[in-house]
Amino acid sequence: MNKKLFFITPMLLILFSVLLSGCHSQESESVKGEYKMTNINIFKDTPVWELAIAVKEQNTAAIEKLAKDKPELLNYQDPKYKLTLLLWAVGMEKYNSAEALLQCGADPNIASVRYETYSEETPLSVAAGFSWVDTVAKKDPKYVKLLLKYGADPNWIYIGHEHGMKPGTSILMQSIGCGIEKTKALVEAGADINHKMKSGKTAAVKALFAGGPALERNAYAHYLIAEKKAKVSEPYYRSETYGNEDPNEKFFPVDILRDWIVAIGSQEYKMKMEIVEEFAWQGVNYWDTKIPSDRLKEIKKIHPNTWEEYIKQY
Repeated sequence: MNKKLFFITPMLLILFSVLLSGCHSQESESVKGEYKMTNINIFKDTPVWELAIAVKEQNTAAIEKLAKDKPELLNYQDPKYKLTLLLWAVGMEKYNSAEALLQCGADPNIASVRYETYSEETPLSVAAGFSWVDTVAKKDPKYVKLLLKYGADPNWIYIGHEHGMKPGTSILMQSIGCGIEKTKALVEAGADINHKMKSGKTAAVKALFAGGPALERNAYAHYLIAEKKAKVSEPYYRSETYGNEDPNEKFFPVDILRDWIVAIGSQEYKMKMEIVEEFAWQGVNYWDTKIPSDRLKEIKKIHPNTWEEYIKQY
Protein backbone atom coordinates (compact mmCIF):
# COMPACT_ATOMS: atom_id res chain seq x y z
CA MET A 1 0.00 0.00 0.00
CA ASN A 2 1.13 3.56 -0.62
CA LYS A 3 2.13 5.76 2.22
CA LYS A 4 -0.90 7.76 3.34
CA LEU A 5 -1.29 11.49 3.25
CA PHE A 6 -0.40 12.13 6.87
CA PHE A 7 -0.19 10.44 10.24
CA ILE A 8 -2.54 11.27 13.06
CA THR A 9 -0.59 12.57 16.03
CA PRO A 10 -2.04 13.85 19.30
CA MET A 11 -1.56 17.41 18.06
CA LEU A 12 -3.40 16.62 14.84
CA LEU A 13 -6.22 15.05 16.83
CA ILE A 14 -6.59 18.26 18.82
CA LEU A 15 -6.50 20.31 15.64
CA PHE A 16 -9.06 18.04 14.00
CA SER A 17 -11.44 18.33 16.90
CA VAL A 18 -11.23 22.12 16.73
CA LEU A 19 -11.56 22.37 12.98
CA LEU A 20 -13.96 19.46 12.42
CA SER A 21 -15.64 20.66 9.30
CA GLY A 22 -18.84 22.47 9.90
CA CYS A 23 -19.67 20.99 13.28
CA HIS A 24 -19.61 24.32 15.05
CA SER A 25 -20.88 27.63 13.73
CA GLN A 26 -21.27 30.51 16.17
CA GLU A 27 -21.60 34.15 15.16
CA SER A 28 -21.78 37.42 17.07
CA GLU A 29 -24.78 39.71 16.81
CA SER A 30 -23.34 42.13 14.27
CA VAL A 31 -20.24 43.06 12.32
CA LYS A 32 -19.58 46.59 11.04
CA GLY A 33 -23.09 47.60 11.94
CA GLU A 34 -24.74 44.78 10.01
CA TYR A 35 -26.83 42.11 11.68
CA LYS A 36 -25.41 38.62 11.71
CA MET A 37 -27.55 35.67 10.76
CA THR A 38 -28.04 34.76 14.43
CA ASN A 39 -29.91 38.02 15.00
CA ILE A 40 -33.67 37.95 14.39
CA ASN A 41 -33.40 41.53 13.11
CA ILE A 42 -32.25 40.20 9.74
CA PHE A 43 -35.99 39.76 9.14
CA LYS A 44 -36.89 43.28 10.23
CA ASP A 45 -38.67 45.40 7.61
CA THR A 46 -39.59 42.25 5.69
CA PRO A 47 -43.00 40.64 5.17
CA VAL A 48 -42.22 37.96 7.78
CA TRP A 49 -41.28 40.21 10.69
CA GLU A 50 -44.34 39.35 12.77
CA LEU A 51 -43.82 35.65 12.10
CA ALA A 52 -40.12 36.03 12.92
CA ILE A 53 -40.94 37.42 16.36
CA ALA A 54 -43.29 34.49 16.97
CA VAL A 55 -40.51 32.08 15.96
CA LYS A 56 -38.01 33.75 18.27
CA GLU A 57 -40.44 33.59 21.20
CA GLN A 58 -41.58 30.05 20.26
CA ASN A 59 -45.17 31.23 20.19
CA THR A 60 -46.53 28.24 18.30
CA ALA A 61 -50.13 29.47 18.33
CA ALA A 62 -49.09 32.70 16.60
CA ILE A 63 -46.93 30.75 14.14
CA GLU A 64 -49.88 28.54 13.19
CA LYS A 65 -52.25 31.50 12.79
CA LEU A 66 -49.87 33.58 10.70
CA ALA A 67 -48.93 30.60 8.53
CA LYS A 68 -52.59 29.76 7.94
CA ASP A 69 -53.40 33.35 6.94
CA LYS A 70 -50.32 33.78 4.73
CA PRO A 71 -48.71 30.41 3.90
CA GLU A 72 -46.31 32.09 1.47
CA LEU A 73 -44.44 33.51 4.46
CA LEU A 74 -43.21 30.07 5.49
CA ASN A 75 -40.52 29.85 2.84
CA TYR A 76 -39.55 33.52 2.67
CA GLN A 77 -35.76 34.07 2.57
CA ASP A 78 -34.17 37.14 4.08
CA PRO A 79 -32.48 39.46 1.56
CA LYS A 80 -28.90 39.08 2.84
CA TYR A 81 -28.40 35.43 3.77
CA LYS A 82 -31.31 33.83 1.91
CA LEU A 83 -32.26 32.38 5.28
CA THR A 84 -35.68 30.89 5.99
CA LEU A 85 -37.23 31.10 9.42
CA LEU A 86 -37.00 27.31 9.66
CA LEU A 87 -33.25 27.38 9.14
CA TRP A 88 -32.96 30.21 11.67
CA ALA A 89 -35.02 28.25 14.20
CA VAL A 90 -32.80 25.18 13.82
CA GLY A 91 -29.58 27.20 14.03
CA MET A 92 -30.81 29.04 17.12
CA GLU A 93 -32.23 25.91 18.80
CA LYS A 94 -35.87 26.95 18.74
CA TYR A 95 -37.23 23.41 18.58
CA ASN A 96 -40.91 24.20 19.18
CA SER A 97 -40.82 26.86 16.48
CA ALA A 98 -39.06 24.55 14.02
CA GLU A 99 -41.65 21.86 14.62
CA ALA A 100 -44.54 24.30 14.22
CA LEU A 101 -43.11 25.67 10.97
CA LEU A 102 -42.72 22.18 9.56
CA GLN A 103 -46.23 21.21 10.62
CA CYS A 104 -47.51 24.27 8.79
CA GLY A 105 -45.72 23.27 5.60
CA ALA A 106 -42.30 24.95 5.68
CA ASP A 107 -39.89 23.47 3.10
CA PRO A 108 -36.95 21.84 4.94
CA ASN A 109 -34.74 21.80 1.82
CA ILE A 110 -34.27 25.49 1.07
CA ALA A 111 -30.58 26.43 1.31
CA SER A 112 -29.11 29.72 2.49
CA VAL A 113 -25.96 31.43 1.25
CA ARG A 114 -23.76 32.77 4.05
CA TYR A 115 -22.52 36.25 3.35
CA GLU A 116 -19.06 35.89 4.91
CA THR A 117 -18.09 32.49 3.52
CA TYR A 118 -20.54 32.03 0.65
CA SER A 119 -21.16 28.56 2.04
CA GLU A 120 -24.69 27.31 1.66
CA GLU A 121 -26.58 25.50 4.41
CA THR A 122 -29.90 23.74 4.79
CA PRO A 123 -31.72 23.18 8.07
CA LEU A 124 -30.56 19.56 8.03
CA SER A 125 -26.91 20.40 7.33
CA VAL A 126 -26.97 22.71 10.35
CA ALA A 127 -28.69 20.09 12.49
CA ALA A 128 -26.19 17.41 11.44
CA GLY A 129 -23.39 19.53 12.85
CA PHE A 130 -23.73 21.77 15.88
CA SER A 131 -26.06 24.75 16.15
CA TRP A 132 -24.99 28.38 15.93
CA VAL A 133 -25.40 28.84 19.68
CA ASP A 134 -24.08 25.51 20.94
CA THR A 135 -21.14 26.00 23.30
CA VAL A 136 -20.92 22.44 24.65
CA ALA A 137 -21.05 20.40 21.42
CA LYS A 138 -24.39 18.77 22.14
CA LYS A 139 -24.97 15.62 20.10
CA ASP A 140 -28.73 15.27 20.51
CA PRO A 141 -30.22 14.06 17.18
CA LYS A 142 -33.69 15.50 17.77
CA TYR A 143 -33.41 18.24 15.14
CA VAL A 144 -32.05 15.77 12.57
CA LYS A 145 -34.90 13.35 13.25
CA LEU A 146 -37.50 16.13 13.18
CA LEU A 147 -36.34 17.43 9.80
CA LEU A 148 -36.09 13.96 8.29
CA LYS A 149 -39.63 13.24 9.46
CA TYR A 150 -40.83 16.19 7.37
CA GLY A 151 -38.93 15.32 4.23
CA ALA A 152 -35.48 16.87 4.59
CA ASP A 153 -33.10 15.48 1.97
CA PRO A 154 -30.33 13.41 3.64
CA ASN A 155 -28.37 13.43 0.36
CA TRP A 156 -28.08 17.18 -0.10
CA ILE A 157 -24.51 18.03 -1.12
CA TYR A 158 -22.58 21.23 -0.49
CA ILE A 159 -21.72 23.06 -3.68
CA GLY A 160 -18.91 24.58 -1.66
CA HIS A 161 -16.88 27.72 -2.15
CA GLU A 162 -13.29 28.85 -1.69
CA HIS A 163 -13.65 29.78 1.98
CA GLY A 164 -16.53 27.52 2.95
CA MET A 165 -17.33 23.82 3.12
CA LYS A 166 -15.40 21.81 0.52
CA PRO A 167 -17.40 21.04 -2.64
CA GLY A 168 -19.04 17.64 -2.59
CA THR A 169 -19.24 17.35 1.19
CA SER A 170 -22.38 15.44 2.15
CA ILE A 171 -24.60 15.97 5.17
CA LEU A 172 -23.56 12.50 6.32
CA MET A 173 -19.91 13.59 6.29
CA GLN A 174 -20.97 16.69 8.20
CA SER A 175 -22.36 14.51 10.98
CA ILE A 176 -19.11 12.63 11.66
CA GLY A 177 -17.89 13.68 15.09
CA CYS A 178 -21.08 15.59 15.81
CA GLY A 179 -23.17 12.75 17.24
CA ILE A 180 -23.34 9.09 16.28
CA GLU A 181 -27.14 9.06 16.57
CA LYS A 182 -27.26 11.85 13.97
CA THR A 183 -25.14 9.71 11.66
CA LYS A 184 -27.36 6.70 12.20
CA ALA A 185 -30.56 8.68 11.62
CA LEU A 186 -29.21 10.00 8.31
CA VAL A 187 -28.19 6.54 7.11
CA GLU A 188 -31.53 5.03 8.11
CA ALA A 189 -33.25 7.82 6.18
CA GLY A 190 -31.36 6.89 3.02
CA ALA A 191 -28.13 8.90 3.11
CA ASP A 192 -25.64 7.47 0.61
CA ILE A 193 -22.80 6.02 2.69
CA ASN A 194 -20.61 5.63 -0.39
CA HIS A 195 -20.95 9.16 -1.76
CA LYS A 196 -17.55 10.40 -2.92
CA MET A 197 -16.09 13.85 -3.03
CA LYS A 198 -13.95 14.73 -6.06
CA SER A 199 -10.94 13.54 -4.05
CA GLY A 200 -12.56 10.13 -3.58
CA LYS A 201 -13.04 10.69 0.14
CA THR A 202 -16.18 9.25 1.68
CA ALA A 203 -17.94 9.41 5.03
CA ALA A 204 -16.09 6.21 6.00
CA VAL A 205 -12.72 7.83 5.24
CA LYS A 206 -13.68 10.84 7.33
CA ALA A 207 -14.81 8.52 10.13
CA LEU A 208 -11.47 6.69 10.09
CA PHE A 209 -9.65 10.01 10.35
CA ALA A 210 -11.92 11.34 13.09
CA GLY A 211 -10.30 12.54 16.29
CA GLY A 212 -11.56 12.53 19.85
CA PRO A 213 -11.75 9.73 22.45
CA ALA A 214 -11.04 6.33 20.87
CA LEU A 215 -14.36 4.71 21.76
CA GLU A 216 -16.34 7.62 20.35
CA ARG A 217 -14.12 7.87 17.27
CA ASN A 218 -14.37 4.15 16.60
CA ALA A 219 -18.15 4.28 16.80
CA TYR A 220 -18.54 6.21 13.53
CA ALA A 221 -16.16 4.01 11.55
CA HIS A 222 -17.54 0.83 13.11
CA TYR A 223 -21.10 1.79 12.29
CA LEU A 224 -20.40 2.79 8.69
CA ILE A 225 -17.89 0.04 7.85
CA ALA A 226 -18.51 -2.99 10.09
CA GLU A 227 -22.29 -2.58 10.36
CA LYS A 228 -23.35 -0.84 7.15
CA LYS A 229 -20.58 -2.21 4.92
CA ALA A 230 -19.42 1.10 3.48
CA LYS A 231 -16.89 0.63 0.68
CA VAL A 232 -13.30 0.97 1.88
CA SER A 233 -11.30 -0.78 -0.82
CA GLU A 234 -10.96 2.15 -3.21
CA PRO A 235 -8.27 4.85 -3.03
CA TYR A 236 -8.67 8.55 -2.35
CA TYR A 237 -6.51 11.52 -3.26
CA ARG A 238 -5.42 14.87 -1.87
CA SER A 239 -8.18 17.44 -1.61
CA GLU A 240 -5.60 20.16 -2.21
CA THR A 241 -1.98 20.11 -3.33
CA TYR A 242 0.91 22.31 -2.29
CA GLY A 243 4.35 22.67 -3.84
CA ASN A 244 5.46 19.56 -5.68
CA GLU A 245 2.80 17.24 -4.24
CA ASP A 246 1.35 14.82 -6.75
CA PRO A 247 -2.44 15.31 -7.05
CA ASN A 248 -2.73 11.79 -8.47
CA GLU A 249 -0.97 10.03 -5.59
CA LYS A 250 -3.20 7.34 -4.15
CA PHE A 251 -3.96 6.81 -0.48
CA PHE A 252 -5.92 3.96 1.07
CA PRO A 253 -8.44 3.84 3.93
CA VAL A 254 -6.78 0.78 5.48
CA ASP A 255 -3.61 2.77 6.14
CA ILE A 256 -5.58 5.18 8.32
CA LEU A 257 -6.61 2.25 10.48
CA ARG A 258 -2.94 1.57 11.27
CA ASP A 259 -2.90 4.83 13.19
CA TRP A 260 -5.35 3.48 15.74
CA ILE A 261 -3.39 2.48 18.84
CA VAL A 262 -5.79 0.88 21.30
CA ALA A 263 -5.49 -1.41 24.30
CA ILE A 264 -5.56 -5.08 23.33
CA GLY A 265 -8.80 -6.67 24.57
CA SER A 266 -10.60 -3.36 25.12
CA GLN A 267 -13.96 -2.41 23.61
CA GLU A 268 -12.10 -0.11 21.25
CA TYR A 269 -9.93 -3.04 20.17
CA LYS A 270 -12.96 -5.23 19.56
CA MET A 271 -14.50 -2.58 17.35
CA LYS A 272 -11.27 -2.10 15.45
CA MET A 273 -10.92 -5.81 14.77
CA GLU A 274 -14.47 -5.96 13.45
CA ILE A 275 -13.57 -3.14 11.08
CA VAL A 276 -10.43 -5.07 10.09
CA GLU A 277 -12.65 -8.07 9.34
CA GLU A 278 -14.85 -6.02 7.03
CA PHE A 279 -11.76 -4.75 5.21
CA ALA A 280 -10.82 -8.40 4.67
CA TRP A 281 -14.28 -9.20 3.28
CA GLN A 282 -13.69 -6.40 0.78
CA GLY A 283 -10.35 -7.86 -0.26
CA VAL A 284 -8.06 -5.63 1.81
CA ASN A 285 -5.59 -7.29 4.20
CA TYR A 286 -4.95 -4.95 7.11
CA TRP A 287 -2.15 -7.15 8.44
CA ASP A 288 -0.11 -6.63 5.26
CA THR A 289 0.01 -2.85 5.72
CA LYS A 290 3.15 -1.14 6.92
CA ILE A 291 3.26 0.23 10.47
CA PRO A 292 4.09 3.96 10.22
CA SER A 293 7.36 4.94 11.88
CA ASP A 294 5.70 7.44 14.20
CA ARG A 295 3.16 4.83 15.32
CA LEU A 296 5.91 2.32 15.98
CA LYS A 297 7.79 4.90 18.01
CA GLU A 298 4.70 5.65 20.09
CA ILE A 299 3.97 1.95 20.58
CA LYS A 300 7.50 1.37 21.87
CA LYS A 301 7.01 4.25 24.30
CA ILE A 302 3.68 2.88 25.56
CA HIS A 303 4.79 -0.78 25.62
CA PRO A 304 8.58 -0.68 26.10
CA ASN A 305 8.87 -4.33 27.10
CA THR A 306 6.09 -5.90 25.03
CA TRP A 307 5.98 -3.81 21.86
CA GLU A 308 6.99 -6.70 19.60
CA GLU A 309 4.04 -8.75 20.82
CA TYR A 310 1.74 -5.74 20.65
CA ILE A 311 2.39 -4.99 16.99
CA LYS A 312 1.38 -8.54 16.08
CA GLN A 313 -2.09 -7.85 17.44
CA TYR A 314 -2.89 -4.18 17.09
